[in-house]
Amino acid sequence: MCHAKIEHEGTTGKSTDTTDGELRQGRQGRGRAITQISACLAASLGNLSAAAVNGWTASTLPSMKEDPDLSMTTAELAWIVSIISVGCMVGSVFAGRLMDCIGRRAALMIMAPCLSAGWVTIALAPNTAIVLVGRMICGVATAFLFSTGTVYCSEVPEAHMRGRLGLIPALFMTFGVVLSYIAGAFFSWRISCYVCSAPLILMFALLWFIPESPYWYILKGKKEGCEASLRWLRGPKYDFSVELAEMEDKINSVGKKVQYRELWRPRTRKPFLISLFMSTLQQVSGGNILMMFTGLIFMSAGVENHRMATVATGLVQIVGTLLSMFAADRLGRRPLIIASTFIISLATTFLGVYYLMKNVFGNQWPPWVPLVSVLTAVVGYCLGCRTLPWLLSAELFNTTIRSTANAATLFYNRLLSLTVLQVYPFFEEAFGAHTVFFTFGGLSMLCSLVSFFVVPETKGKTLEQIQEHFETSKKKKKGKHNIVHPASEVTAATSV
Repeated sequence: MCHAKIEHEGTTGKSTDTTDGELRQGRQGRGRAITQISACLAASLGNLSAAAVNGWTASTLPSMKEDPDLSMTTAELAWIVSIISVGCMVGSVFAGRLMDCIGRRAALMIMAPCLSAGWVTIALAPNTAIVLVGRMICGVATAFLFSTGTVYCSEVPEAHMRGRLGLIPALFMTFGVVLSYIAGAFFSWRISCYVCSAPLILMFALLWFIPESPYWYILKGKKEGCEASLRWLRGPKYDFSVELAEMEDKINSVGKKVQYRELWRPRTRKPFLISLFMSTLQQVSGGNILMMFTGLIFMSAGVENHRMATVATGLVQIVGTLLSMFAADRLGRRPLIIASTFIISLATTFLGVYYLMKNVFGNQWPPWVPLVSVLTAVVGYCLGCRTLPWLLSAELFNTTIRSTANAATLFYNRLLSLTVLQVYPFFEEAFGAHTVFFTFGGLSMLCSLVSFFVVPETKGKTLEQIQEHFETSKKKKKGKHNIVHPASEVTAATSV
């Protein structure tokens, strides 16, 4: 079995559940929490507006279809939803290099006005073509905001807080989708664009007051800048000498030169494949379909007040994401991913049964059935599938390749998203909604089973410990391992 529990050897040579990060915290105490939280919140604000780009169509497509200035075919509707994935793919090619070149914080500040320009273009669009241009601009900007914010929030916190703070970008993604739902429900589709762009002003202002990532300073050989950043983040009384030494040792061992072929070297290949798998389960689960075509799905299912149902879908996303945030550092990443895909599988399969009875057999079930099915699937999606892939894609890689790997994973994620979003409307027209959701249910169950074997557990580990695990596991064929397999756990328990 391939799934991993990352552990370390003590001075006796025996495996121990106590991490080096926990031992260091015991010796030095923990750093100041409020500054670490503040930095992650400021860096994640852009995700409010960026995620609103994804959720915007869920509540605005019905009104856009009624707008006399816009006449949309099925193909044009699919492109309005999915063209942001094309823009995001373009942006992801450059996102990694930009954040490594000028810094994570600076990259976020540059992208704020760029995304604002995209929203304004959509708001002022006289026809469908200009809407597509604006959506394309937004897609490019979201690539930088999603990847840069995630990398920053994985590098800033201490190990014991990284699960919660590292998921703040995902939480703000959820808030952003809800923002777009509410804006679309209570304002015209044009005015909703201005509402969705408002968080960018606050993010731009707050970024002036937070430091650059200490890992970026180390990557650039700026030790003094790293010390100043750590002092601001951890507090003046915190002794960060051990943490700084570990960061320097790791960057010296892996080097500073960034190349895409590094992604396929033994020390990086396995985490890269895991990261790609996490993006795969995120897209093929059908969660994005439920959140980007929400209004149309509720209308086709016979839900009377589709606008309020869409808002309710946004609110339960907050519940699911908050559960994920608080459980990630308690239960771990892997159990949440398995539970998430399992819940989605059951809910989307049941939604498929509803459509089968309604459209094929003419047996109309109560409208609360599809509503509950969608809400359950969305909660399950936000519990793990939506949030944890972004966190793991930043956790699994060393400092030199982290931003590049994150951008490459984002490119793959958006390519898959583009495919799913483009295929969905035509697939539904050709084979019926029941077939679509049966397919999503089957794929989600398959992902749940595969996750049990391949997703590693990184709870409570420092970034250096996680990287060391992957770098040394290839060298250890027999004997002591940093990976504890289920079979070996059972054997150890039996022997005791």
